[in-house]
Amino acid sequence: MALLAVLVAQMSAPAPKPGHALITAAPADVAGAAGKKLALGVDVAPKSGVHVYAPGAKDYIAVSLKLDPQPGLTAGKAAFPKSEEMFFEALNERVPVYQKPFRITQDVTLDRSVKAGSTVAVSGTLSYQACDDKVCYPPESAPVSWTVTVQ
Repeated sequence: MALLAVLVAQMSAPAPKPGHALITAAPADVAGAAGKKLALGVDVAPKSGVHVYAPGAKDYIAVSLKLDPQPGLTAGKAAFPKSEEMFFEALNERVPVYQKPFRITQDVTLDRSVKAGSTVAVSGTLSYQACDDKVCYPPESAPVSWTVTVQ
């Protein structure tokens, strides 16, 4: 009977998202002062044997971070680390990729009118295309969010 209960629980549990990279806001809780710039981070860890395309990859969908518009917050430009160059012999081309874990940083500036002691919820979407040695998977996206405590 106990085994049946475990099986039923497993069958009714939502299936994990099959993403090809682990996406994490880093850190998820941040502190910043009104009128000042602060950095938000997103850690991206491609699964073993998988790469994601880096900015500058032509004819491929490069990883990108887009923040949702938020009153009291101005987003700067996302900064990406240096990528690796991968040579695709079959196509005789070199493409910038990430195969190892990396961090994207996103500068944001809190409006001067944001009150000390308040919190600002920041959300966005990380989009990317993952491939392995044999196949490129459909483009994926993952939500990211941070809570900014105003000092």
